[in-house]
Amino acid sequence: MFFEQNRNLGLLAEEIAAAFFSRKGYKLLERNYRTPCGEVDLIFQNRRGQIIFVEVKARATGRYGLPQEAVTARKQQHIIRTAMWFLQQKGWFDRQIRFDVLAVRFLKKNKPEIEHIPWAFDAQGGAL
Repeated sequence: MFFEQNRNLGLLAEEIAAAFFSRKGYKLLERNYRTPCGEVDLIFQNRRGQIIFVEVKARATGRYGLPQEAVTARKQQHIIRTAMWFLQQKGWFDRQIRFDVLAVRFLKKNKPEIEHIPWAFDAQGGAL
């Protein structure tokens, strides 16, 4: 049951994130993009042609810290490798890329708190 609740929370957070970026005029390219080296929750293209790889994290309580704290160095490396795979498959070696985190906290009923962290880390895996 715990796993199912977490999965539902994650799916809801991804819906919120997709809507958040769509309202900014970003075009959704991929959702839950999986490769042998990892997975990226959402991939968007903004109006300038920049490719944004988004990791979505959610929490229903403060017990385990902030959602964005779950994007560890190891998780960042998986996202980076997956992003490179995606770009290679598309032949988009000349595109500017960005790694964002969208943190969603469901602490109050029906009013999630959203924190967008653009450029959360770089392609070398360093937090910015």
